[in-house]
Amino acid sequence: MQVLLKSRFFWIGLVWLAVSSAGCPGEEGPEPEPAPEGVVWEEAFDTTGAGSMSGVWGSAPDDVFVVGGDEARGVVFHFDGAAWTPMEIPEVPLLVWVFGFGPSDVYAVGVGGGAIHYDGEAWSRLETGTETDLWGVFGFAPDDIWVVGGDVFEGEPVLLHFDGQGFEPVALAPEQNPQGVSAIFKVFGIDGRLFAVGQRGLILELVGGQWTRQGAGAEANEDFVSLWGTSQDNIVAVGGRSNARIARFDGQTWRTLAPSGLGGLNAVFMTKEDEAVIGGVFGFGGVFALGDEVVTSEDTTAALDLHAIWGDGAGRFYAVGGNFRPPFKGVALVRRPGP
Repeated sequence: MQVLLKSRFFWIGLVWLAVSSAGCPGEEGPEPEPAPEGVVWEEAFDTTGAGSMSGVWGSAPDDVFVVGGDEARGVVFHFDGAAWTPMEIPEVPLLVWVFGFGPSDVYAVGVGGGAIHYDGEAWSRLETGTETDLWGVFGFAPDDIWVVGGDVFEGEPVLLHFDGQGFEPVALAPEQNPQGVSAIFKVFGIDGRLFAVGQRGLILELVGGQWTRQGAGAEANEDFVSLWGTSQDNIVAVGGRSNARIARFDGQTWRTLAPSGLGGLNAVFMTKEDEAVIGGVFGFGGVFALGDEVVTSEDTTAALDLHAIWGDGAGRFYAVGGNFRPPFKGVALVRRPGP
């Protein structure tokens, strides 16, 4: 198991970085513009010795969870509005993603099929029925949760539905997965619509209880890693390996952009209808303006890849990242309005 995990981390942390640095130009979108004044990125808390940071979610400005770790152990940090504190959790390897319904109902998933739940008092282990890496979790309700994942090299992608009692695997038919991808990276829903994204430009929507492939144009030819939105007709997905990919959904169709000169993207979060805060390789952070479809870069002060972003709705965004290979260094940042 340990050797397999190392090979997967090597692919994510090294091959992805090497490819994304090529910066191949795309058909649409100008190069990133310099950041305007008025935004400050700074360290949120010291991650020394904690491994790589991978996911962040919160229910309020004073209730934020960050997950990560290394191949041997997962970690969770909690912010109460004043201080960040490491939490005691069951023994699981690196945790990749976190999502919840409130301060007493939080889920985190990670490599090796690991999953844990927080009830407001303590974290407990969940038996997912798989040892395959899990990359994302989202739910509309505590009895309607979806978990996605897969081995990035081979096999079938993982789709698990949790009804509050147990996890039920869902298989994709060939017409649902024509690219033959082996991994789905994130799942997100809003206004009753649910989408999942993964390797080779795969976008799925759950329609009538069946996962249906969604086309996203000629530029949807590289991995989509994450997605978020403000309504069912205003969703943004990001990804890319050799060059960034940004896909937009208007409620009817997906359309993909390939901004020139911008490396791979991993993270996206939206608190405004016309703006998505994004992050990617080599510490890239910035904003994608939906109106003119321009990416503006910002100085994050980070050199490590950013993997996830969450906004508290009060003007602050938390971004986390790091290396998914030894020595598993991590970073946790806060983006806030400047003085």
